[in-house]
Amino acid sequence: MKIGASMLATEDRTIEEALEYFDSNKYIDYVEIVHDYPYREINDDSELIDLIKSYDLKYTVHAPFIDINIASLNPAVADFSVSEIERSIDLANMIDSNLVVVHPGILGFHGRGKEELVNKISEEHLEVIGNYAKDCGVDACIENLPNITDFMFMDVNQLNDTLVKLDLPMTMDIGHAHTNGFTPDEIYFDSIKHIHVHDNPGDDDTHLALGDGTFDVNGFFDVFTKKKYDGIYMLELMSVDFIEKSLEYMKNLGLIK
Repeated sequence: MKIGASMLATEDRTIEEALEYFDSNKYIDYVEIVHDYPYREINDDSELIDLIKSYDLKYTVHAPFIDINIASLNPAVADFSVSEIERSIDLANMIDSNLVVVHPGILGFHGRGKEELVNKISEEHLEVIGNYAKDCGVDACIENLPNITDFMFMDVNQLNDTLVKLDLPMTMDIGHAHTNGFTPDEIYFDSIKHIHVHDNPGDDDTHLALGDGTFDVNGFFDVFTKKKYDGIYMLELMSVDFIEKSLEYMKNLGLIK
């Protein structure tokens, strides 16, 4: 089982402190760099790139999602958002990563009533991002979003249909799916290449430790094990304590020793 953890849990630490923790944890082989504040400037720091590559860890990159919207009706905003995501693909190349997580967009106030147009803009820009990633030897894995007003692709079936059409892979976020009422049996797709793992009470995207919410975590692992999913289980949690608690949960399930 490939296990990773997101730097979402270590935003209160320097990158070196965060990587020291991940490198010392015997269960964590992958780290997801959140390429947003406070880590956006990694591309421009060659010493930091060398530091990242010096650890016995493998990496994925989460493209920026704060103040970013590839589905914006303002073409300047949409184009800037695409360029920021391409910058994350560039970072992936710098640190020998082959996977970048991408958010598909936000409807926005001006998009209400224009859903068909906004979806078209999102698809066009997802295709641009996907082609850029393929040219760079990177998988741009598009993520299903949580049940938050104006977020797009909350419906995992709609996202899968879009990605099949565009020949792009998916990041399945099980916590996001839970906030939209999906069960483990409803969230497996052949397009999935990456998984974000966390729990929540079902009505709020709180990124809790496994077992601290109401998602059927045991059922999820059963389904994806039977389907022979062989990608990374990326723990996307709010604290190091939640990482430790989730790893203990997985040990109790017999998934790791």
